[in-house]
Amino acid sequence: MDFESNAESPQSSNTWNVVGILPGHDPAQRKNVILLTAHLDHLGIGTPVNGDNIYNGADDDASGTAAVLELARVLGSGPKPRRTVIFALFGSEETGGLGSTYFREHPPVPLHDIVANLEFEMIGRADPKIAEDALWLSGWERSNLGPQLAVHGAKLVEDPHLEQGFFRRSDNYVLAKKGVVAQTVSSFGLHKDYHQPSDDLAHIDFQHMTNAIASLITPVEWLVNSNFIPKWNAGGKP
Repeated sequence: MDFESNAESPQSSNTWNVVGILPGHDPAQRKNVILLTAHLDHLGIGTPVNGDNIYNGADDDASGTAAVLELARVLGSGPKPRRTVIFALFGSEETGGLGSTYFREHPPVPLHDIVANLEFEMIGRADPKIAEDALWLSGWERSNLGPQLAVHGAKLVEDPHLEQGFFRRSDNYVLAKKGVVAQTVSSFGLHKDYHQPSDDLAHIDFQHMTNAIASLITPVEWLVNSNFIPKWNAGGKP
């Protein structure tokens, strides 16, 4: 008997995570790890729009990647923090959080030692729903992390787009489901260039992005040198 099939052969591809570790100096606090993350990938080549088929991802998420790299530079060039800091740039977020899932299943430290994760996602433009120099934190009401960072100078506010479900739409959620207090810092204002070839450098507000990253340096320095252990609020843990 002859059979014909139109099924395509399975295809495989590789993805990469980039991870750096800054060991803490305090024996009493170095095991309380702070994880700072963003995702490296975007959509690559896709359906042409006005003749352009390169989906650059300047805001989503080169802007967040820049934030992690700058925080790594600042923390790495100053006094050694009390706590260990892990900087991770995940691959394949856009295809289902594969990079962050691999990190979760193969963490460089025990997962229960990660006391907080801040994911930086789309901070390249101001969100018109909040102050121009502010950022919002997904799942603000779920934990005490955001309010404590704000007390220590972070220009963070509640997510004004709750209907979008952003808390569940970034790499932070992969870790939050395992108990890590993990939330996303963003200023995405639902701009029309999301997942389009037009998400390119021409549309990045560099002054906003620079101010946004700079505004987080002091609060993050506090976090990596404090005794504060973030906690989920009642009903906040996913």
